[in-house]
Amino acid sequence: MTETSLPISGMTCAACVSRVEKALNGVDGVESASVNLATERATVAFDASVASPEALRAAVERAGYEVIDLPADDASTAARDAEYAARQAELAVQKRRVVTAALLTLPVVVLDMGTMLVPSLHDALMRHVSMQALSVLFFVLTTAVLFGPGRRFFTLGWKAARMKSPDMNTLVALGTGAAYLYSVVATFAPNVLPPEARHTYYEAAAVVVTLVLLGKYLEAKAKGRTGDALRALLALQPPTALRVSVHGEGEVPVAQLKVGDFVRVRPGERIPVDGELVDGASFVDEAMLTGEPVPVEKTVGSGVTGGTVNQNGSFVFRVARTGADTTLAQIVRMVEDAQAKQAPIQAVADKVVAVFVPIVLVIALATFAGWMLFGPGLSHALVAAVSVLVIACPCAMGLATPVAVMVGTGRAAESGVLFRTAEALQRLAEAKAVAFDKTGTLTEGHPQVTDVFWVAEDVDRAAVLRRLAAVEARSEHPLARAIVDYVGDGPRPDAADFAAVPGMGVEGTVDGVRVRAGSPRFTGSDVAAASNAPAATPVVVEEDGRVVARLSVADAVRTSTPAALAALHTDGLRLAMITGDQQATANAVAHTLGIDDVYAEVLPGGKADVVAQMQQTGPVAFVGDGLNDAPALATADVGVAIGSGTDVAVEAADVVLLSGDLSAFVRARQLAVATLRTIKQNLFWAFAYNIVLIPVAAGVLYPFTGRLLSPVLGAAAMGLSSVFVLGNSLRLKRA
Repeated sequence: MTETSLPISGMTCAACVSRVEKALNGVDGVESASVNLATERATVAFDASVASPEALRAAVERAGYEVIDLPADDASTAARDAEYAARQAELAVQKRRVVTAALLTLPVVVLDMGTMLVPSLHDALMRHVSMQALSVLFFVLTTAVLFGPGRRFFTLGWKAARMKSPDMNTLVALGTGAAYLYSVVATFAPNVLPPEARHTYYEAAAVVVTLVLLGKYLEAKAKGRTGDALRALLALQPPTALRVSVHGEGEVPVAQLKVGDFVRVRPGERIPVDGELVDGASFVDEAMLTGEPVPVEKTVGSGVTGGTVNQNGSFVFRVARTGADTTLAQIVRMVEDAQAKQAPIQAVADKVVAVFVPIVLVIALATFAGWMLFGPGLSHALVAAVSVLVIACPCAMGLATPVAVMVGTGRAAESGVLFRTAEALQRLAEAKAVAFDKTGTLTEGHPQVTDVFWVAEDVDRAAVLRRLAAVEARSEHPLARAIVDYVGDGPRPDAADFAAVPGMGVEGTVDGVRVRAGSPRFTGSDVAAASNAPAATPVVVEEDGRVVARLSVADAVRTSTPAALAALHTDGLRLAMITGDQQATANAVAHTLGIDDVYAEVLPGGKADVVAQMQQTGPVAFVGDGLNDAPALATADVGVAIGSGTDVAVEAADVVLLSGDLSAFVRARQLAVATLRTIKQNLFWAFAYNIVLIPVAAGVLYPFTGRLLSPVLGAAAMGLSSVFVLGNSLRLKRA
């Protein structure tokens, strides 16, 4: 299977999305197709041996839309620039349409509606121009509006109707077309109509088209702002770099850098790609990637990330990753993936949109028939039916979810939080409990030996420690590294027959001595820990079956952890800690931090079982390091991995926190809640707007007010509904 993303132009509403998805899913070899109205892209998974990009393009074009031509490498900066340029060109075309339509419509509005409002103007005009001549002028100007700037509504609307999938364009075309044709008959064949029905509605047809065009232009302009965060991320990479070689230093395009090249970064410059310092030192501002405002010290051997800003020192680094492999490229790709996917709540809007336009057509027809049978006559029937057609629009429904997700995930990326999917964002907002791994998540992840208690007095303590370090050096566990650091870097023997038992300890043979080190239950020791510190983890050392020493290893709680957990408690979340540590140690940490539930002495494989048990009372988020906690991350409703700032490709997680700080998780949760709240507000507005105004347009208030809703006001209300949804979503940029 192959996955590709197609940038599409011409989509205006949720019905367009449905039609493009239907066209793509109808191509042989396509497994799934998802179209996002906010990003105007289609994500298609297909069998490359059956389907082809050309077949996908043809399907989109048959549906009445266009695929934007991009360079071959659609992940390149050139491709993104090309798409942005195409979108801007399309926006310019929309602006020209609005201006042209407005200039042609203005005389119609002034001469027609102005004379109604100002009787003296009407009298003066009638002394020089006949009513028939005015009607012919209105006919000419309105024809220019409808079949010039407004032609797209008729062409796209006809294509949609022909494919039995009517959309917003169909509604606008039917409404304005009906008003226009009626007016043409009233102008050139008035005897066909009863005397009381010989009115023209040129101004309604022209103004409706102009207002809908204006609404679509404002909508497109606002949609362009929703991608500001992603474009800001893309702009982080500088176009050139100062490459260092045997021939000296020279500026080259970043695209020409290769792994192993050496690059100099001067004070104030952005680091072009990922690498490792080989000369010099400085402080680097990584806030745009991690959300952390404090510059990070970099010395020889430190890793640097492309897109971050060098502060005051000059240094040289060796290039480690370029192009699509850089951290910045991975971040952009993850944000784009999240924006391309649909949140589960979107299904509500999709179900409504699937039947919305046909229902509106039925309502419009029923409105026309009702007014003809029971109302004053043809004129009223036409106005009411046209108002129903132009006021009802699925645009706001189609934009309600994807635009909020797009702005929310972009804002999250600016704060150092990466959502893999829109579903993850919704799941995090809906979580009722959060389970944390302890080491490296709640704590610094850098344990230290705080105490050594010698059980056996007749041993060479230095030799015991050397043998212990030899075994522990073979392990990657944080406690093992703490013990190795405590013993020091001196000469140590080799360990043979090494074995590690997850969650228990390690063992091996050193200089003929069988060494075992780990938890008391691993060694079978029932002797109390050497340290009185309740949060310390005991490590029992055994040689040839004899306990010789016990070490106490403590891992300091992160300074930001208490405040972060307090904020989550305030939000009403239940907090749990799942750890392999002893119960006493775990209880001490939990008591200090105010954690509600403690699950101690849990082996790595058992964490997923604990999460599953917690899920019986509601959705659960699990926060861990993304590696040892992979099963638990995958089992949770939403898995959150704490990254190191460069390790962003944590496959098991749904959400990645680029900084190792739990305050980033609080930001992630708050953004998720704000985004879901915005989506619900948008959907409520989109549905309420149609539920309330369609009956008004049909004339339910006429018996009480004696007036019908003007199609002009209906068109304005339709445009405002979409602009409201976009404006409400853009508030998330300030979250």
